[in-house]
Amino acid sequence: MPFNLFQDIVNIPFNEVSATNVLANSFFFTGNWFTPSATNIWGEDPGDPGHFMAVMDFMLPFAPQLSGLYDPTIDPDALANGTAGWGQQFAMFAAAMLPISASCDSIQCYPMSPVEPITGITGLDATLNFFLKFTNFPNDDNQLDLFKYWLKVPIQDLLNGYKFPDSPWSDPDNPTSGGIANPDAGVGPGGAVPGGPMYGGSPWSGEAQPGFGYPGTHPLLDENGDPVLDEYGNQVNLMPWAGLTFKLDPFGPLQRWFDSLMQPVDWSVNGDDPLTGFHFSGPEEVFQAMKALIAGMVVDFNPYVAGSPMCPGLCNMPPVSPPWGVTSLDLVKSIQAIGAPNPVIQQWIDLTEQEAENAVGNANGGTDEQILAGISALQTGMFTFDADTHNQIIDLLGDINPYLPALAVNGGVLTDPGLLGPWPINPETGYYMPPTWNPDLPLDEQEIGDYGGKNSLLLWDDFLRFLDPSGGLVTDLDAFWSELASWFPF
Repeated sequence: MPFNLFQDIVNIPFNEVSATNVLANSFFFTGNWFTPSATNIWGEDPGDPGHFMAVMDFMLPFAPQLSGLYDPTIDPDALANGTAGWGQQFAMFAAAMLPISASCDSIQCYPMSPVEPITGITGLDATLNFFLKFTNFPNDDNQLDLFKYWLKVPIQDLLNGYKFPDSPWSDPDNPTSGGIANPDAGVGPGGAVPGGPMYGGSPWSGEAQPGFGYPGTHPLLDENGDPVLDEYGNQVNLMPWAGLTFKLDPFGPLQRWFDSLMQPVDWSVNGDDPLTGFHFSGPEEVFQAMKALIAGMVVDFNPYVAGSPMCPGLCNMPPVSPPWGVTSLDLVKSIQAIGAPNPVIQQWIDLTEQEAENAVGNANGGTDEQILAGISALQTGMFTFDADTHNQIIDLLGDINPYLPALAVNGGVLTDPGLLGPWPINPETGYYMPPTWNPDLPLDEQEIGDYGGKNSLLLWDDFLRFLDPSGGLVTDLDAFWSELASWFPF
């Protein structure tokens, strides 16, 4: 036992590199955190398990049997008998306690976004609405479905072995039934979240693999093996844990680790099994793991992407877009150019550059509609009133000067009247949709509200038109800047 424990301590640097790969792969699989998507919504979605796993892997580098570092995300047998690693168990615990809900998806989470007016102050009203819906005040009927089913699975059921529903309709009294199918469309076929094998994958690896080692959603199939469709014709895409039995047993992985310490000493070096023998990472492996992690952080945490509340409008105007600004793809390519190519980074680049229905390509992230919804719901003004009051204020400003409403909206004083909630439901899909969404147009040609929403990059033109509503001043200045630019043809 003492020597096996010494061996575990020696293997800590190798395990930390593997944990870095787990985190980097989870970043590439999830997509940007500033934009709503099927892998970035309230509750436990397919993009979350890898984050929980990475935390445990970093915390317990001396005991990979305990953390589950070298276990797949979903191992049905290990989850059922309580021997899955702490990272995997924590992910399933969150899936049981924090199920997602169609009441708060990537399109809208009314009355928080878009906000339902109470005082007229947008930020305050969003906070008040959150507490009203979260605290269940004043009665059960007032609580948002998202919160209604949180923390409802008894701990004793988890300790005994809790079974997730097979479908949204198989066990209607189960608290996680409403969240066992992803209410959001992914970028895959039929609205699925593309991923790796359901019961496999090696997220600790630094090699390219389907789904970066993580499972996505999978279609619910009928007795003939055909996808089940809902009443609107949408494919029903199940979470990776649908139908699984999960036993919460913190001592199961501890027993696995203790048993490993009692095994005969394995003197091998860098063998095929990362749980036995000595393992060492070379400088290139350390470099590539850190390189992938940095690139993954750019993918997930770059706030200047379309759909982010930090980037005005569609994020397609200078200085936040080329040629002055750079995209996440540009930044990741720059990182990839440092040293030898990284296969995981290249996989994300290839997925992003593939021709697809959405601007993100085939890499997980927001669909064009979800991105427009994020812009419409999150890029709001300081004041949001009910529709009648709001439109009266807009009309009053328009009577003073026809371009004053645009100044107020683009400057973030008033929310665009074309984006007030609640939003309509698409009769063809049964889903909420942004008010100005046009499925026949690409993302960069979509209209935002009546005035372009909150967009500081439009203020200069608004101000010029406010000074000269005829537009002559704008035309003259545009001609001047074009002439000036022609002097510098580099």
